[in-house]
Amino acid sequence: MGHLLLEKSWGSAHGYCEKCNGHIMGMVQSWLKCEACGFCCHKRCLNLITRTCANLKVSENPVLNLTICPEKGLHVQNYRCMECRIAIGFQPGMHEPRLCDYTGAFYCDHCHWNDLMVIPSRLLNNWDFEPKKVCRASKQFLRLMLRKPVLCIQNINPMLFSYLSELNDVRKLREEILVMKQYFLECSDALRTDRLLCQLSERQHFVENSDMYSMQDLIDLANDVLLPEITKIHVNFSQHVRTDCEKCQKHGRICVVCNTGDLLFPFDFAAFVCPKCEIILHRDCYLQKNQRCPGCSRNRVGDS
Repeated sequence: MGHLLLEKSWGSAHGYCEKCNGHIMGMVQSWLKCEACGFCCHKRCLNLITRTCANLKVSENPVLNLTICPEKGLHVQNYRCMECRIAIGFQPGMHEPRLCDYTGAFYCDHCHWNDLMVIPSRLLNNWDFEPKKVCRASKQFLRLMLRKPVLCIQNINPMLFSYLSELNDVRKLREEILVMKQYFLECSDALRTDRLLCQLSERQHFVENSDMYSMQDLIDLANDVLLPEITKIHVNFSQHVRTDCEKCQKHGRICVVCNTGDLLFPFDFAAFVCPKCEIILHRDCYLQKNQRCPGCSRNRVGDS
């Protein structure tokens, strides 16, 4: 099943066995815990384990189900638990069927403890963060996937950027951070002395691309944690480029229209960067030129 099971000391008490659902009395019983996914069971239940290690699933296929509770009904499962295959139903003496909101399948009460988790599909489609009941396997999988940057919102639900101004702000800040990263890669002070990129060590994907998000990113955004955090880092990066580092300042440009004012950088709010010739000018100057890039205009004249 792929578990990395280690025997725990007799004095370390724990909760319940995830196979027989019996209480684990650490003072008198030997028990095992998977160091990868957290699965726990009595030592005597070792040969009865049917659940694949969630960490193995994550390593082999780190993909989240984005269909909202794809329930098919008990009859599709032949009235058996999706995991252990024990008979489930509503008749007296049978194990109660419990629906997992993540997989849409039914489980017995040994494999489903009514744990609550935020469901990725509900979050991305409805911006719904209300925790739903999931089976033990889903809980362990979702917990391990929490910080995996596997969600491309632009492909999944791009309307979120229009609906959530905070999300759009984060995307803009991430794009500007990537521009500044290119300066830092040529700056020894940024990399070795100030170690600026280490400020994003908890969100490494933010210095690799501007498109991918983790579940934790979106939860932090909803809790007003992500935007202030990224804004602060953006300010630190910008200060290094603008005022603290002469080498990074050399990447700045003077507006080609007015030739006045401070140095302009691609990440400046007041700057416009031509997508064709990459010339930088004030946004207001660009508007005064009727949204015609002077660099491109000169190139056209030269070509003629």
